[in-house]
Amino acid sequence: MLYLENKYPFLDEHARKDILQDAYIALFNNITEGKVNGLIYPYFLKICRNLCLKKHRHDSAHIVVGIQDDEDIFQDNKVSMKKVDQILQIKQEEDEAIEEKKNMVGMALEKMAVKCQMLLWSYYADELSWATIASMFGLKNADSAKTSASRCRKKFKEKFHELKKEQYGK
Repeated sequence: MLYLENKYPFLDEHARKDILQDAYIALFNNITEGKVNGLIYPYFLKICRNLCLKKHRHDSAHIVVGIQDDEDIFQDNKVSMKKVDQILQIKQEEDEAIEEKKNMVGMALEKMAVKCQMLLWSYYADELSWATIASMFGLKNADSAKTSASRCRKKFKEKFHELKKEQYGK
């Protein structure tokens, strides 16, 4: 029992006792069926090990969290409904904030020159190389495309902050 406790601390005492009993039964059945040839103790430890790992896999695959109606009492994998509601509210607020930022990004892009929109889109969305972008836009080389993109990013940042200031007063 001490071996199981040290080797598999993730199992509680009740589970270790059950595993030990199941291991004794399996060992007895294997001895009576003539499946054991050699030392019994290592064979028994292997049975225990396999049962512990099987139990851990089963428990890991089926994590159960109960919900209770009491305010903020936490007991044995139970969470209060108040906490569940708080978590759902936070998730909803995060989703709304992300959607709002997406809209602001779109609005900031719309306020920019078409050439800047296309240049930024070509790099970030289409994942084109700077050399390809330079040839598409009639620029000298990749470095000039990077410089143009840098100016466009600066304009985008300004437009985005203007929108943010209009919307939030920040």
